[in-house]
Amino acid sequence: MDGVLCDFHKRYQELFGYQPGGEGRENERDRKEFSSNWKHFIETRQFETLDWFAGGKDLINFVRKTPHFTPIEILSSSGGIRNHSEVRDQKVKWLKLQGINFPVNIVPGRRVKKFFAMKGNVLIDDTEDVIDAFNEAGGIGILHKDVNETMNRLKELQ
Repeated sequence: MDGVLCDFHKRYQELFGYQPGGEGRENERDRKEFSSNWKHFIETRQFETLDWFAGGKDLINFVRKTPHFTPIEILSSSGGIRNHSEVRDQKVKWLKLQGINFPVNIVPGRRVKKFFAMKGNVLIDDTEDVIDAFNEAGGIGILHKDVNETMNRLKELQ
């Protein structure tokens, strides 16, 4: 979801003035700061009200209209087991508010996504290591950077 359909980074920047994991934010002090910010982000239910990511609506409309060879589902991470249920509930609510009714799989960390990889399964994700792990596990990973490139790659797979 994040970085493909909805814009987590934009909201984080609006709230805290910097991007998580951004330049100059790699040391331990910044991880503690991120942890505090993450807690606030979840407690104020930010995942429910994120803006659409650029091209997200176009991608959803494309997959709704285009014949596909595999069932469409949402696969997203909650960022960890500690706040899994809260983040899961907020992400599910965001999807419902947007009228997205595909089956939803919210996993307790991005490293879990590779377990959904099977021959023919396609994952669209904005994180390179997630795509690499998904491909290595036998799936087809599409690194999402531009909606038109992603839609063209999906057309190639039809």
